Amino acid sequence: MSGVQAPGSVGLPPVRQRPDLPVRARLTVGSALILWVIRPSWLWRRELAAVGLLVVLAGAGWLVTGWAGAVAAPWGLALVVCSVPVCRRRAARTLRRARLRRHWDRACRFANLTTVNDRVFRIVRDVVVPGGDRLTVRVPRGSTAGDLEDAAETVAALLSVREVRVRRDSDRADRAHVDIVRRDPFANPDDPGVSLPIRWPWAGGGPRNVRDPIPVAVDDMGQTLTLKLEGKNILLGGEPEAGKSAALSLLLGAAALDPSCEIWGADAKRVELALWRPVMNRIVYGDMDQAIGQAEDLIKIMDQRYELLESAGRRVLTAADGPLSLYVVDELRFFTASTDRKASKHYNALAVDLVARGRAARIVACLATQKPSADVVPSTLRDLVGYRWAMRCTTRDVSDTILGAGMASAGYSAADIDVRTRGVGLLHAEGGHPRLCKSFYLSDNEITDVVARGVALRRLVGGEDWV
Repeated sequence: MSGVQAPGSVGLPPVRQRPDLPVRARLTVGSALILWVIRPSWLWRRELAAVGLLVVLAGAGWLVTGWAGAVAAPWGLALVVCSVPVCRRRAARTLRRARLRRHWDRACRFANLTTVNDRVFRIVRDVVVPGGDRLTVRVPRGSTAGDLEDAAETVAALLSVREVRVRRDSDRADRAHVDIVRRDPFANPDDPGVSLPIRWPWAGGGPRNVRDPIPVAVDDMGQTLTLKLEGKNILLGGEPEAGKSAALSLLLGAAALDPSCEIWGADAKRVELALWRPVMNRIVYGDMDQAIGQAEDLIKIMDQRYELLESAGRRVLTAADGPLSLYVVDELRFFTASTDRKASKHYNALAVDLVARGRAARIVACLATQKPSADVVPSTLRDLVGYRWAMRCTTRDVSDTILGAGMASAGYSAADIDVRTRGVGLLHAEGGHPRLCKSFYLSDNEITDVVARGVALRRLVGGEDWV
């Protein structure tokens, strides 16, 4: 019965391929009926039910008006289903889900993922996303999610898709989440190698709150990724022109649209943060003394907030105790690895203190650099950062310096990203593993508009004099 001819067998293999049966007991008429008739028919139950309904309608029409009714009744139902949008969508979705489940069942069986009781990984939930399908599957008894992960490449070949990704459910070992990647949501129809920019959802509209999840990117399945800044720090790295500044501008845009948020900036090139200056409380450029003074002032604010908590007998700051302070540093290497080693050492000590103690004081650091290696960013500073965002990198080692040691060996390397796809990177945030994504994009005109709205919002709530 197998689609592969056994050694020593005589004659040609069967025309129709069938997976090997794992059943160890001798097949009987009843078991063969279940294996080859009942279970395959169950996968076609929706189509069989639809055909059965049409047959019943044809029979009812024949009893009422004869052959004319037998023809008109089923065709009338089909016409209604096809012409009513709601019915048409539900029918198409039902048939698509049935087809997906049949193909999944067949792929699991040919990949030898069948248990001794002829059970496979069963789909319990499926969602259509722009990049393909996201499934939740139940692990059969005697198997693990790791078995499916090991066979992911085989399953992808059997499904004729780009990739199949599997991860175990963090709460239940008998569940696994499967991404069936069918297409590239970043692809440009005119030039597949160059992805088009994606407009930031918050580019228009009213005020925002940085305590809310901020949309920052679209993953390779076409779903929006968000970041919650409060209580976290973020490090962005990658080669020049990879899209670090574009990703950084999204966090600045969210802070600008929150009139209660303070923005402190340090920019070695003077151009990346220049457009944001009207909404910044303080900004320094390529001056080490000013950068050190700015960091010292932030530490004084941090200490004052902790003194407030001590006097109030509390451990957690709230929005009523003071604004969230966003500390944005572009081209971090200029400040941490300056030619003035004494100044850089001083700045590094201040930066480590800010990142280590600032989270609970509602001070968030957003650090961007080309290569955050040990000679550019002290490992004591880099290891304190919770969020990592690696854009296109030149080598796997550089990718690991951003995402963490061993990530490239685990299959997460920003060096594999196409050099033509600006803004595409690996975001290591919530979820436990880096996710391939493309950041949203703000043009200069959109940044100017966001800044103008941010200034207006700050004046509306009676903000301070902005520098």
